[in-house]
Amino acid sequence: MTANGFGARLRIRIEQTAPVLGDPAANLAVIARAQADAAADGVDLLVTPELSVTGYDVRDRVHALAVSAGPESEMFGQFADGPDVVLGMIEQGPGFVPYNAAVHLRGGRVLHRHRKVYLPTYGMFDEGRWFGRGGRARTYDAGGGWCVGLLVCEDLWHPALAWLLASAGANLLVVQSAAAGRGAMEGGANGGRFASWGAWEHLARAAAVAYGVYVVLANRAGVEGPCVFAGGSMIVGPDGGVIARGAEAAEDRVTADLSIDAVAAARRPYSHLRDDDPHLVAREIAAMLEARR
Repeated sequence: MTANGFGARLRIRIEQTAPVLGDPAANLAVIARAQADAAADGVDLLVTPELSVTGYDVRDRVHALAVSAGPESEMFGQFADGPDVVLGMIEQGPGFVPYNAAVHLRGGRVLHRHRKVYLPTYGMFDEGRWFGRGGRARTYDAGGGWCVGLLVCEDLWHPALAWLLASAGANLLVVQSAAAGRGAMEGGANGGRFASWGAWEHLARAAAVAYGVYVVLANRAGVEGPCVFAGGSMIVGPDGGVIARGAEAAEDRVTADLSIDAVAAARRPYSHLRDDDPHLVAREIAAMLEARR
């Protein structure tokens, strides 16, 4: 990493953790050790899973576990030395509303923050009861030509968000998740996997190849109550191929070197983003909304 942020080559690591539910101190200690190890390995960006600071199923503890993501936050100072870190945390927003947030730290300060937009309330999930809903998806400049967009879990299942970020110039999508394994384990070229995890891989690879972007999907491991989290984190190249993959349902580290040149090479055979027409999309959405009135 250069003084101005990332270089044209970017070493990224997913720290596939099994956070302890309701114990930020323990989880932050794990992440701090991982950052130190990442620094020794020349990693530029360390990505942790969704709600890596608190664990997932916080329920009515959400307010007690929420912290500010402002410059005064003491929690971030411990990450001032070493590579950038993307934390998954509960952010206390205006009016004391708690948000499920992905926060990119550089030098112990917030470079960018994304509040989860889509809060699932189906099956085992009840996030809409506990969290406020984010209202935007924006890119940011991380240096070295890297334009980054953050998403959290269910956000990836709504392709409009990945499209918005790609249309705004993103060449790296970082997705945090706490996806539980669902369905029977099934065999395949990559070994046994939860039946549900194939859909995640399809989503990540489709976004990558459609837009010529890297997709980094950091999923958690471990168990909370009846939920076994699937692990299986992956880094997908801009050609849609899986570069690196994490262990299933166990803690692991997934590391890969990314290149701006690979983004350029992946976009030469296709012109999807060049030919895209956001104005048409905006007009048709406006017309659809008007018709629903």
